[in-house]
Amino acid sequence: MTGVLGGTVTDGSLGEMAATMQFEPWYETDRFEQDESGLGLVHHGERDPLGSAAWEGEGRAGVVHGALVGREHIDTERLVERVLDAPHETLREMDGSFALACVDFDAERFVLATDKLGTRPCYYTLENGLAFGSSVAALLTGLDDPALDEQGVSDLLMMGNLWGERTLVDGVRALAPASVLDYENGEASIERYWKPDYESAPTDGYIDDLADVFGEAMADAATTMDGDVGVWLSGGLDSRTLAAELASHSDDFDSFRAYTYDANPRGGGNPELAADIADRLDMGFSEVEISPDRFVPILDDAIDRTDGMVGWATLLPLSATYNLPEANADVMLEGAGQGGLMGHHVRRRHVERCDSAVDSLYRTEAGVSRERVRSLMACDVDPLDSFRETVTWSDETQRKKVILDAHFANHYGRGEYASTRLAQTKTGVRAPIVHGDLIQHAARLPTEYRMGTVPLTGGYVPHGVTKPKLALTRAAGKGMAEVRYERTGVAPKRPYPVHVAGFVATTSLGRLRSATTYGGQRLPDLWYREHDGLREHLDDLLSGACDRPFLDGDEIRRLRREHLAGEANHMSGVLSGVTTLESWLRRRFD
Repeated sequence: MTGVLGGTVTDGSLGEMAATMQFEPWYETDRFEQDESGLGLVHHGERDPLGSAAWEGEGRAGVVHGALVGREHIDTERLVERVLDAPHETLREMDGSFALACVDFDAERFVLATDKLGTRPCYYTLENGLAFGSSVAALLTGLDDPALDEQGVSDLLMMGNLWGERTLVDGVRALAPASVLDYENGEASIERYWKPDYESAPTDGYIDDLADVFGEAMADAATTMDGDVGVWLSGGLDSRTLAAELASHSDDFDSFRAYTYDANPRGGGNPELAADIADRLDMGFSEVEISPDRFVPILDDAIDRTDGMVGWATLLPLSATYNLPEANADVMLEGAGQGGLMGHHVRRRHVERCDSAVDSLYRTEAGVSRERVRSLMACDVDPLDSFRETVTWSDETQRKKVILDAHFANHYGRGEYASTRLAQTKTGVRAPIVHGDLIQHAARLPTEYRMGTVPLTGGYVPHGVTKPKLALTRAAGKGMAEVRYERTGVAPKRPYPVHVAGFVATTSLGRLRSATTYGGQRLPDLWYREHDGLREHLDDLLSGACDRPFLDGDEIRRLRREHLAGEANHMSGVLSGVTTLESWLRRRFD
């Protein structure tokens, strides 16, 4: 994978760290070393020249893993000097998806920073001086006796990803979004350099302003790309609005092409809808195959490249990156995170009706009940402790603002974009929503514009779409409001109540009848039952997990039997976490 690495490490140690970041033949590496301090960057080189930057001068050096908005107006030398001299002021002005590291060799000082949503991870440990990297595996090379973080295991089982600053390794932490780590003379300080204001905005004019701010963010993102650019399309709204806005700037690209795959759900019509959208935007279009025969050989590699911190069921869609045509795009984009900014994730009831901020986070993030996680863990772990830590971490005092602060500081970097690291290994990627003005506008989303729920369903059945999301699609023009929205079954030009009714008719009633997704079973559940090769591989992982002292083998075996009997669907949930963990432990920990 690509990313930053370094710290108070010797030449040999820096080489060991770099060796863990699985190299593709085209990868390039920049390394800067002096005495016992080192800094490195693994990047896509000529395939994505705007996706990284590096500089070394007299006694100072810096690397950027990612693409900065406005980079054409500031050279890398000036950026590095400014970050070292005035990090908070400099970083507040920066938009784009990035992790960066700068070093003053003479002062033995490092400055590390993450973007405003933490979409490019930076992990660090202070066990033997400072070591940092975009990969946890790179840090394992310098730990004397690494131990498993059992709370991190609980996170993985309950959410399919981790939360807060945790990784699967005790003592290895994730630098929070919009944060600066300043290390000098053996001491480290960590501070936030930016956060949005969470005071709800008036509804009057909010949506019109949202369309303007979104358009500006996409225009800025377009300046960070050149060469062949691709976008993943589906029948959803996020990817089409992203594609439509970028299409307005595609004259600056060598090519602009759409790709899709048949999933979410399979057979739900997404490839046909994506083809219609691509045609209206005058884009080239390709459907990429996703199949268990293609997935099984790369399963463990995909887990390894995300440090075991994303359940493989979540990784499955982006594994399509491995199946792109050989002459694929240099940069690939997806609509990840946009829905969350438009109120799809934190619903009205999550900010108005939950008992506490911790309860709200549990209801928005957990895919598996805490009771089930407790039954699987053979050690004393409270699955809610990670939520409690992030609530304590926030410096907000009002409950709603605490909820939103914890959400913005975790959901995107640790959830939505955690799987993007898989795509980063094959192509350059961008996260256009990492734009201060857009994040700020979204943080002030009026509560009435958040996802509502259908009355008399106990909050179980959502409306399926929000008014800002529909309005943004209509504002995109280019026929985007004419193409049916896969979730609701009607075109975005139709009124909001029609979409709610459509969602209830096509989706929510099916869920109430215990259907597992929009059109039926999720692919991980279906493939495990039907594909011998995948089942054999996962059964081997489940067998190994049963022998782990911190897991309850009898409970794992019981859940497996339930799944194979068709009584429940556990593989897309908690058993995905179990098998992901076991695969990673075998490769990197045992």
